[in-house]
Amino acid sequence: MFIGQIGSTAILAAGDSADSSGFSAGSLLIPAAGVVLLIVGLVLRNRSKTAPAATADSDKIPTETPTSGLPKHTGTIVAVAGVLVLALGLVAGLTKSGTITTKDPELAVGNCVTATDYRGAQIGKIKPTACEDNAAVYELAASVKNGATCPDGKLRDAGYFVLTNGNNSLCFAPNVKVGSCYSMQPDVNQIAPIDCAAKNGTAITVQIGGRFDGTTDTNQCAMPAGATVTPQPARVVCWQPVTPAS
Repeated sequence: MFIGQIGSTAILAAGDSADSSGFSAGSLLIPAAGVVLLIVGLVLRNRSKTAPAATADSDKIPTETPTSGLPKHTGTIVAVAGVLVLALGLVAGLTKSGTITTKDPELAVGNCVTATDYRGAQIGKIKPTACEDNAAVYELAASVKNGATCPDGKLRDAGYFVLTNGNNSLCFAPNVKVGSCYSMQPDVNQIAPIDCAAKNGTAITVQIGGRFDGTTDTNQCAMPAGATVTPQPARVVCWQPVTPAS
């Protein structure tokens, strides 16, 4: 039966991309530069205040000029620049910190995802969608690691739709609606909602003849051989082919 294609091929998803956490060393450079400028400015300003004044005699000059010929307000200007740079660095750091700590909701068992997110997602980067959404055709049944199997004891040929990167695997049960139609590519472990009357090229259009939650008895379906079963959540889905319009 064509239904045997469901769960027959595990899809290799790209590996998790590591999230950066905390501040990088580079993020500390701007505040550090601000502190240095502030200190230098204060030192120059202090020296300027304590510099000995020249006497009235034109042939006498101060024995020391701490500001090394710099303009009178150089210290103040440098100090103000340091304060501004320091403030800029702190604001940038807080903004980055807020960005890091704000994450999309994590996918958990019982959450659903759309066909689009399933196709293009990386494990660890899939966002959940309300299971009531017609586009959310996959329900996460289990998340397993290190080659562990889905709840039916299989992985590659599981009765689930499986995403795996070798180390982590996600097992999805079909979240389909009775009467609705779905496109199924031959030998590809995916489904997507489709209009029952739409032409589907080389893909197969299937319609849901029944969905029974809380059971694993395929005899609930008119064609038991065309059913899929998931033990977690306990669910039987009755698939039937749609005859192409002539």
